[in-house]
Amino acid sequence: MLIKKLFRKSEAYYTVSDLSKAIGPIIDLMVVSLFIGPNGVTVLGYIAPLIMLFELIGTAVSSGSRNEVSALIGAGKVDEANRAFSGAIIMGGGLAVVIAILIYIFGSGVAFVLGARNPEIGLMTRQYIYGYLIGFPFFTLTRILTPYLQMEGEYKRVSSTSMLTTVIDILGDLFVVFVLHGGMFEIGLATSLGYVIPFFLGATYFFGRKKRSVFKFTLKGVTPKLCINLFILGAPAGVVKASNSVGGILVNNMLTSINMAYLVAAYGVFSQISVFIRSSWYAPADTLHAFAGVFIGEEDRESLKKIQRISLTDGLIYTSIVTVVLFVFAPVLAGVFLKSNDPEALELGVECLRVACFSLPFNGIVYGFNNYLMAVKRIRFCNLYSFLIECGALVPITFLALRTLDYHGAWVAKVLTMSTLCLIAAIYIYMNKEGDTFSDKMLLLPRSFGSLPEDEIAITATSTEEIMELSRVAIAFAMEHGADKSHAGKFGLIAEELSNFMTEHGFDDGKPHNINMRLVAKEEDLIIRMRDDCKPFNLEEYYELIRAERKTEEDISLVIIFNMVKDIKYISTFGANNLILKY
Repeated sequence: MLIKKLFRKSEAYYTVSDLSKAIGPIIDLMVVSLFIGPNGVTVLGYIAPLIMLFELIGTAVSSGSRNEVSALIGAGKVDEANRAFSGAIIMGGGLAVVIAILIYIFGSGVAFVLGARNPEIGLMTRQYIYGYLIGFPFFTLTRILTPYLQMEGEYKRVSSTSMLTTVIDILGDLFVVFVLHGGMFEIGLATSLGYVIPFFLGATYFFGRKKRSVFKFTLKGVTPKLCINLFILGAPAGVVKASNSVGGILVNNMLTSINMAYLVAAYGVFSQISVFIRSSWYAPADTLHAFAGVFIGEEDRESLKKIQRISLTDGLIYTSIVTVVLFVFAPVLAGVFLKSNDPEALELGVECLRVACFSLPFNGIVYGFNNYLMAVKRIRFCNLYSFLIECGALVPITFLALRTLDYHGAWVAKVLTMSTLCLIAAIYIYMNKEGDTFSDKMLLLPRSFGSLPEDEIAITATSTEEIMELSRVAIAFAMEHGADKSHAGKFGLIAEELSNFMTEHGFDDGKPHNINMRLVAKEEDLIIRMRDDCKPFNLEEYYELIRAERKTEEDISLVIIFNMVKDIKYISTFGANNLILKY
C-alpha cells in the first residue's frame, strides 16, 4: 500500500511537470509566428536539432547519475551517493559550459550546418542561439538536480520549478515583443531566463544554509573515471533522444518522396500531440526507473516485482485512456493542430490519429522495459533497444509499410514498430535463465539477488495496535533464524520501540499513515528496514541533538534502540522516511 501510494504520487508530479514543460515551446512558436514572422518560425525549425543536442547532454548525465545513486541510497551508502551526485553536477555543468563557449565561438558555422544559409535567416539563427546559450548550463544543471529533488520527496519544488520556467518564458516573450520590440536574440534570452531563475529555486534546497538534503556537494572522491561511468550509465537516455532526431528526419524524407500534399503535416500532428500525452507512458516508466534503483540497492525482490506490476498496469491504463480520447476526438484535434480547412488535409490528419493512437498502449510496455534495463544496468542491450524505439526499428518498418500500404503505411508503421518492440522485450525476458517463473525472469537479476523467501518478511502497520503485532512477529522471526530467547526479545523490543517512536512523532498530524517494516536475516545480522510516509524526520540527527542537550531521559526508547543496534542509517527517499538497522 505504501509503495503504491509513493509510486502514484511520483507519477502525478511527473505528469504536472512534463505538461508545464510542453507548453513553453508552443508559446514560443505562437509568439514568434505572430510577432517575428515566417523567418522566425524557420529559425525555430533550424535550431530544433541543436536544442535536442542540448537536452541529450543533461538527460544522459541525469539518467546515469540517478541510476547509480538510487542503488547506493538503497544500500545505505550515502557517502558514495554524494560522490556520484557531485560528479554529475561537475561533469554536466562543466560540459555544458564548454559546449556553450564552443558554439558561441563557431556560431556562424553552427548556423550553416543547421541549414540556415540565407544571410538574413542565418543572422537571426545566430542571434537566437546566442541568447539561448546564456541559460543552457542552467538548463542542464536543472535536469541533473531534478531526479535528486524527486528522491528527496520534494515533488512540489519540482513542479514549481517546471511551472516557473514556463511562466517566465511566456512573460519574457510578451515583454520582448510588446515592450522591447526585440528580435530573436531577446526571444532566446527570455528562454534563458526561464532556465536561470528556476535553477536557483531548485539548487537552494541542496546548497542552502540549513542543508536539509541527504545529498551534499563534495569534491572528495570525485574522479574522471566516476564521471565517465555516470555518462555511460545514462547513454541509453541519450540514444533515445539522438535516434528520435535521426529517425524523424529519415521518416520525413520518406514521406516527402511520396510527393503527396499534407502527408508530412498530417504525420506531424501525431508527433505534436505526443508531446502533450507522453507522460501517460513516461510517468510510470520514469518512476519505475527511479524506484527500481532503490529496491535493487535494498536487495528487495518482492518490492521490485510490485513496482513492475504497478508500472505496467498504470502505463496500460493511462495510455488506453489517451488512445480512446484521441480516437474519439481525432477530427477536432486534427483541425486544431493542422490549422487548415482543407478537407483532404483534415482527412489525412484524422486517419493518422485514429490509426497511430493504437501504438500508445504498447508504449507503456516498451518504455517501462527500456527504463528498467537502465536500472539493472544492462547498458549494452539497453542502448540497442533505445536505438530501435525511435529509429532502428521504426525506419525500416515504415519503409516496408509505405511500399506495401502506400501512404497509409506511415501510421500503421507506428503500431507495428511498438508491438514488435514488445515482442522483443518478451523474448529477451523469456530467454533470461536467472529465474523459473516469468515474474522472476522479469527482474533480470541473478538468482542469488536478495534473500530467500524464508529469510525475510514484510509487515505494514497503520495503528498502535498493529505496531504491537510487529513486535511479536519480530521475536518469532529472530528465533526462527537462530536467535535465543533473550536476543529475540531484544530484537522485538527494538521493532516495537522504533515503531512507537516513529508513530509518536509522525502520526500526530491527523492524517492516515503507513509504517512498512521489512525484517531480513542476512549472514550473521538481523536487519530492520523501516519505511513510513510521515513527515520528514531524521532519527540520527535527532538522537545526536538530544545527546548534545543531555535530554536522553525524555526519549529513553531512542536510547534503547541506539544502544542495542550495531548500525543505523537514515535516508529520505521519495517523500518517505527510511531506516536501516543492523542487530
